[in-house]
Amino acid sequence: MATVVAFHAHPDDEIILTGGTLAKLAADGHRTVIAVASDGHRELPDGAAAPRLRELRASAEVLGVTRVEHLGYADSGHGPILYPNPPGRTLFVRADIDEAAQRLAALLADEQPAVLLSYDRHGGYGHRDHVRVHEVGALPDILATAPTGPQPG
Repeated sequence: MATVVAFHAHPDDEIILTGGTLAKLAADGHRTVIAVASDGHRELPDGAAAPRLRELRASAEVLGVTRVEHLGYADSGHGPILYPNPPGRTLFVRADIDEAAQRLAALLADEQPAVLLSYDRHGGYGHRDHVRVHEVGALPDILATAPTGPQPG
């Protein structure tokens, strides 16, 4: 059986965009992994855990996903205003692309997936974090760890 990693921008994208696929793969015996770039929040009160990450883990359990990883970034938001980084956090769109790629590459090296699911160059609908997921996931060092290589689009 194969390992499949779904790389998403935010908690909830896994269920909206790949939920059926991940559930089917898991039910068929494949190892499924979700990586999210952001925790779904731009700012969190001091010491607060990200509730959307808890929701992601609950979603993953229902889908039969084996592993969930958060790359450690904050949600960049959508719309015309790009806010500054919140204290002690980095918006995903402002993250160093090579650093983000290294975080994803470490997961891929550990999992050795047959397939990396991600977004097209438009991020599906243009959300800045989704576009950044494509940019990070399409870097050559990332693609070298995913045997399927780049997809058109």
